[in-house]
Amino acid sequence: MARSTTFKYTVTVVSSGGNKYAIDGNTQQYVILFPGCTYEFNQDDSTNGSHPLRFSETSDGTHNSGSEYTTGVTTSGTPGSATAFTKIEVTGSTPHTLYYYCSSHSGMGGEVNISPNFSISNSNDRIILGGGYSNPTNHLNTIQMFQARSKGNAADYGDLSVGRQSMAVGCISSSTRGLFYGGDDSGPATYTDIIDYITMATTGNAVDFGNENVDDTGGAGFSNDTRGGKMGGYTGAGDPFAGNDIEYVTIASLGNATNFGDLQSARYGTAGCCSTTRAVSGGSATYSGSGPTAYSDIMDYITIASTGNATDFGNMNEALDNCSAASSNTRGIWMGGANGNNGSVKLNTIQYVTIASTSNTTDFGDLAVATRSSMGASNKISCFKMGGNTPSYIGTIEEFVIASTGNAADFGDLTVILQDAGSVSANHGGIA
Repeated sequence: MARSTTFKYTVTVVSSGGNKYAIDGNTQQYVILFPGCTYEFNQDDSTNGSHPLRFSETSDGTHNSGSEYTTGVTTSGTPGSATAFTKIEVTGSTPHTLYYYCSSHSGMGGEVNISPNFSISNSNDRIILGGGYSNPTNHLNTIQMFQARSKGNAADYGDLSVGRQSMAVGCISSSTRGLFYGGDDSGPATYTDIIDYITMATTGNAVDFGNENVDDTGGAGFSNDTRGGKMGGYTGAGDPFAGNDIEYVTIASLGNATNFGDLQSARYGTAGCCSTTRAVSGGSATYSGSGPTAYSDIMDYITIASTGNATDFGNMNEALDNCSAASSNTRGIWMGGANGNNGSVKLNTIQYVTIASTSNTTDFGDLAVATRSSMGASNKISCFKMGGNTPSYIGTIEEFVIASTGNAADFGDLTVILQDAGSVSANHGGIA
């Protein structure tokens, strides 16, 4: 019997911080479609009344200055009544990324990916790491890269202007430039305010971009295609040896960072992920200088295009610090981390959130190796965990698909074993 090429999704509308679409019972579900198939989004459930589902190449469609996508799309009936549906025929020409949205109300929809239609190029498929820490070289200036869609080992890219570790954690990059932000350049309590940049489509050494607002190390990195910056960090002074500052730069324009606002509280060892509109920090610690490290499960978020203080997002599945992070346009992912006495307990957990909806994290699966101080990045489809401390330094790369759940698998190896490098991507969750 021939395989069916028409598939049906059941659409309902649920209350979750306002009305949201649920696809087969999953609120704002991330949907994957395939060329050669037709997909019917059934809207005959009564909750769909006054909520017509449509598609757009822009997140939130016409509510965000986008237009309705109509190629291969048919609609029938009145939402909330029998036989009502929106149907899309997917071909090799359908855009890789679409969004489903309500034509009458904003904020209800989610993302659709047609994975085989992803356009691969040397620039938008690169994962690039800079710096880090390892023995015997200690503070590294190495920049290395690999292609996300080609399993294998990393290769040399160039050098940072200054060897350093513990740069802001989470991609700070546009589709054209990657930034390596701050860090520790010569040992404990010696921090740099340097911001270096590279051009993603080329190879070569990093160039001076400007300076941070605050000399510190780590913090949660964030960016969309316009702005990038960091949230919090380790200052090495005072109690709790951490900062609550949020700062940003305009990626296309060289210059120093500008104050954005403040986190809910001062902390370090946090990691950031982002959509095109929102950045979320997760995992952190504080230290008083006279007692044990205090780990936290706090998550904050900001709206990248504005300025102001962070808002509570939810909680991680346990208190930890020094995890890595990455994202698609829809999902934020945190990997590994540590807690216990001086970070003695290394974690293998992977957890995620839907960035558009404030909530606690959900379990995703496990890393192959329990690791702290690793690096994370994505090309929106696959998420990569690179290097870290087990407590031995490692140089392995692990991969998993962001839209699913499950455990990470081996991808390849870095050029050197290390922890605490900076990582950038030309196609992460903050880039449309």
